[in-house]
Amino acid sequence: MLDTNIDFQLPTVNLQLYFISGLGADRHAFDRIKLSERFSINHIDWLEPEKNESIEHYAKRMAETIDTSRPFALVGLSFGGIISVEISKLFPAKKVILISSIATHNQLPWYLRFAGNLQLHKLGFVYLLKNADFMMNYVFGVHTPKMKAYLKEMIDKTSSNYLLWSLETILKWRNSTKPTNAVQINGKKDMLFQIKYCQPDYEINRGSHFMILTHAHEISQIIEKELSECLPLKPCINSIF
Repeated sequence: MLDTNIDFQLPTVNLQLYFISGLGADRHAFDRIKLSERFSINHIDWLEPEKNESIEHYAKRMAETIDTSRPFALVGLSFGGIISVEISKLFPAKKVILISSIATHNQLPWYLRFAGNLQLHKLGFVYLLKNADFMMNYVFGVHTPKMKAYLKEMIDKTSSNYLLWSLETILKWRNSTKPTNAVQINGKKDMLFQIKYCQPDYEINRGSHFMILTHAHEISQIIEKELSECLPLKPCINSIF
């Protein structure tokens, strides 16, 4: 007689994760995020936007490196979170983790939406981004010389074309519904995407817009917890003859 017992073990098939950094940042923004070997880490690097390119078209180009034939999840930082939401509309992800980001247009502070409606961002704001270090340090919540130098380098190496396009895209973004597969993590001290407008799933105490570097351990634990639910259980069949 064949006695077959089916047990469910820990997943052996890795979930593909695709990380998208914030405006002007690169993949090194995630260097302090540590996850278990159950996840396969991939990074999607920023592309230079085309003239008058829509966010939908840009998201489609960014998604070209994603293997959509396999289950995957997206982890987006700041503007990378917005792009992650748009990618998931085209190619549904298991989950979309938003870090220091927004899930809908209404989560932007009212004064940023007001500035966008008046197109104030076109009146020399890119120049301010690249030259007003004190303002950028305050908004991003960086205080140490090392963090300030990192932010300065990040902004300086970003093209003015990309900065203007991304600012306009953020301010004109019209997504009105938070995706059901989105998990939002925001810092209580974030001066850019303020927590009182975001209503996130997780609040990071004393976390600024740069909390991906200062609170990486706590954020890593949240990502691990949320994405573990997406891992498939592989049946193990034990046969006794």
